[in-house]
Amino acid sequence: MRLVPRATLATLAAASLAASTLLLSAPAGADTSPSPSAPSSSTPATPQVTTASSPRITKVSGGLASGQLAVTYTAPVTDGGSPITGYEVSVDGGTTWWPCVGTSGTCTLTNLANGTRYSVALRAVNAVGAGAVSISDTGVPTAPDPDKPAKLPKPRVWANASFNAASNGLGVDGSRSKLGVGTLPKLSFTRAIPDKRVVETHLTVTAVREDGTVKKVNGAWGWISDRSAVFRPKTWWPGDSTIMITSTLDRAVLGRSGTKYVVGSADLATTWTFKTARKLVAKVDGAKVNMRVWINGEKVKTFPVSLGKDEWETRNGVKVISTQKEAQKTYLSESLGLGPEEQYALDAPWNTRLTPTGEFIHTAEWAYGRLGRYNGSHGCTNMFEQDAKWIFDKTIPGDVILYENTGGTTVQSWNGAGGLWNIPWDQWLKKSALGGGGSVDTSDATSTSGGISQEASA
Repeated sequence: MRLVPRATLATLAAASLAASTLLLSAPAGADTSPSPSAPSSSTPATPQVTTASSPRITKVSGGLASGQLAVTYTAPVTDGGSPITGYEVSVDGGTTWWPCVGTSGTCTLTNLANGTRYSVALRAVNAVGAGAVSISDTGVPTAPDPDKPAKLPKPRVWANASFNAASNGLGVDGSRSKLGVGTLPKLSFTRAIPDKRVVETHLTVTAVREDGTVKKVNGAWGWISDRSAVFRPKTWWPGDSTIMITSTLDRAVLGRSGTKYVVGSADLATTWTFKTARKLVAKVDGAKVNMRVWINGEKVKTFPVSLGKDEWETRNGVKVISTQKEAQKTYLSESLGLGPEEQYALDAPWNTRLTPTGEFIHTAEWAYGRLGRYNGSHGCTNMFEQDAKWIFDKTIPGDVILYENTGGTTVQSWNGAGGLWNIPWDQWLKKSALGGGGSVDTSDATSTSGGISQEASA
């Protein structure tokens, strides 16, 4: 056995006594635990599991069948510490939630009403429960489009189109100016269209009023060639509105021409727009020898007039104002081929042309005695100077002047900005693939053989 020196024993005894003294003298509540450097045997805390964060909807589109919506989404940034087991979708603001099948990134909704816009929200589900709700998106279920097959036929050529909001010779750019309610917009395609029904079914015409209300415009497309179609409302355009012509003709098969299919280009997924001004419609009554003017449905003016006399009757029907106005004009009898006994050269202020064949609204100082009493002109609409100036100043391209009871024939379809409005509605529908019930009349009702007199009578 190993002996310990006495001095050493004495030293150890003193140290032990000092330690005992320290422990006994420690105050109540003092920390007597091991120092931080001592090893610990405690177990780490288990991480807390929560619900997932919100997924993100990237697209809501029509499904593969009628009454379906396909909701495409990306997964939440965090799953809450528990794997995502599924997704739930709501179309009623979160009142009812329906399970989605799988977690593939697409959720298909069924048994919805075609044409109804739905607001769609999505949430992820894990072991804890349903997570945060996504920002909603909207979609409209539609039936599959038979004119847009998934695989386009070959060989094919692409068709595009240009738009003219004021195609009836108004003399203005309809994309820059507000137009009267008698304007007629036209689509001109880069190729002849074999199946015009497809074009018409993929064009929607609506009017957005200043208060934001949207209304479909009742009317019909009329083809004036195999490449061009004009839209004519059944009455007039609504005033103070933004007119929207929405096209979904992109990738639509527009028929077959020879050995090739004609297909709408990607650019035909578009909306063309123009704006109408206040609704001004004037009615000229040959029997009452007056003109009444309505603005937005309210009668604002009544003017005495004098129209064409026997054998020089003013034409009945719709005439539309254009930019063709002259502050001063001289009317010559020579332009009408009159004999020496009726020769004249009459200067008149405030002249507003109505037809290329020579009908004007103008001042007629020589006719003041018959204004509002009887008709005696060579076809023009005679007025007092202040009244003719009001028409000259206040009307804009597209404003409508409707003539009735003149004793004359109806304005020809080619005769001026109002011409196409004078085709009877049942005949106009024959120029439509949807309204004709048979072959489409594509004759150009705006063309005429022979010359047109640019002068006028008084």
